Amino acid sequence: MRTELNREKMAQLGELTVGIAHELNNSIGYIGSNLGSLRRYSEALIRLVQRVEPHLAPEARARWQAELAAARWDFIAADLNNLLSETQTGADHLKHVVADLKVLARSSPSTESASVDACVDSALTVLAHQVKHRCVVERQLAAPRALVMVRSQVMQLVINVVLNAVQALPNTGGTIRVTTTDDGRSVTLVVADSGPGVADQLGATIFEPYVTTKASGTGVGLALGQQIVATHGGTISVDRCPRLGGARFTVTLVAANGRRSETQEA
Repeated sequence: MRTELNREKMAQLGELTVGIAHELNNSIGYIGSNLGSLRRYSEALIRLVQRVEPHLAPEARARWQAELAAARWDFIAADLNNLLSETQTGADHLKHVVADLKVLARSSPSTESASVDACVDSALTVLAHQVKHRCVVERQLAAPRALVMVRSQVMQLVINVVLNAVQALPNTGGTIRVTTTDDGRSVTLVVADSGPGVADQLGATIFEPYVTTKASGTGVGLALGQQIVATHGGTISVDRCPRLGGARFTVTLVAANGRRSETQEA
C-alpha cells in the first residue's frame, strides 16, 4: 500500500514538474526572443551615436563629446554586448536545466538511445547550484557511445552518487572527480571525492535502504542508485580513492536490455 502511494505521489510530482517546465519554457522563449531584439537595437544605437559627431559644428561637437564622457558612453557601449551575452548564456542554461528536469520527471521508464556522458552532463547541470560554491568538480568524460537505457534513471543515478559526494565534503569544500570510460562492452562511471570516505564497517551495507552516516540523510539515494544499476545489468561498488583520499564509487553499465548499442553491433 505504501509503495503504491509513493508511486502515485511520484507520478503527481512528475506531472507538476512537467507543467512548471512548460511555463518556464514559455518565459525562456520570450527572454531569448527579446534578447535577440535588444542586441539588434543596441548595435543600431551604437552605430547612430558613432555617426553623429562628424555632422556637428565644432562647439556642438565639444559639448557632445563632454556629454558622452559624463555618461561613460565608451564603457556603456562596450558593456552592452557583454551584458547581453551573459544574459543569453543564463537563459540557455535555464533552458538546459528545464529540459533535463523534464527527462527526470518522466513517470514511464521507457528506454532510449543515450550516452552516459550526456547523462553526466545533464546531471551536473541540474546540480550546478548545489556544487558551484561548495566544491570543485573535475570531469573527464570518454564514453560518448549511445547505449539503450532509461535515460531519466541513469541521470538520477549520477545525481544521487554526485550528491552523496557533495554531502560528504566538509563545509570548507573539496574536490569531486567524475570520469567515464568505455571498453566496448560496458561503460564505467567513477565518482570520487576528497571527503572522509566510507567507513570499512559499512561495506556493502551502504547501498541498503535507510543506511546513512549523515545526520540529515535518508539513506535512500544510494539504494535507489543500486536498483537503477541492477536494472541496467551493471554493478556498483565503493572503495577509497588513492588520489583524492575520499570515497570512490564505481558504476559499470550496459544497455538496459543487455544489448550493446546498435552502432557497435553493426
